[in-house]
Amino acid sequence: MSSFSVVKPKIDPAKGARAVKPDGSADYNDRVEIGPTDLAFAEWADRGLIAPNLERMRKRRLDRIVQQLRQRDYAGVLCFDPINIRYATDTSNMQIWIMHNPSRAAFISADGYVVLWDFHRCGHLSNYLPLINETREGGAGFFYFVAGDEEEAVAKQFAGELDELPRRSGGKNRRLAVDRIEVPDLRALDAVGIEVCNGMQLRERARAIKGCGRDQCHALLASNLRDCRR
Repeated sequence: MSSFSVVKPKIDPAKGARAVKPDGSADYNDRVEIGPTDLAFAEWADRGLIAPNLERMRKRRLDRIVQQLRQRDYAGVLCFDPINIRYATDTSNMQIWIMHNPSRAAFISADGYVVLWDFHRCGHLSNYLPLINETREGGAGFFYFVAGDEEEAVAKQFAGELDELPRRSGGKNRRLAVDRIEVPDLRALDAVGIEVCNGMQLRERARAIKGCGRDQCHALLASNLRDCRR
């Protein structure tokens, strides 16, 4: 029987970090359960393997996106694809479901400001990630299952939020890269004068050059695969 309950939840947004794990992440086990266990860290240490530092990996990925935005003179990039959201923010809420039902989004500006639209009542799942400047719950789902007959109204409100973000820094750039998008939101962005550009190309270019930690990740994966084949 699980030791967790309503009074002792497994994922506790009120709990603060006390120390860090070997990969540089917070040392408590309610970080959305996406990190290695203590047993995995111990096995890797016994084999002389070093876990990559997640903080450095996250920072480098964000820097790569910002670099690509500035090269193309885009105000920012809007991501609905869960793989692209993960690359930019390292959040992974409901990855499989979101692949078919796009109701999470991430905006990254050309100056590195990050806004995450997460699913309703899921904002606490990304509180441990310092590179996310804002988390907004709901508002990024325009498909019929979520929005129903209010698709256009929801898309209009979302487009208004996007229209406001680049203006915060006084910018007049209306070029926004988008990886993929629902029809209601595309029309809403057009209506506020935002020029939608190829965001998937930008994201692939950002990922093309691998950074620190990649070889370490491959070494850890190879070690795990060898164990599975025994």
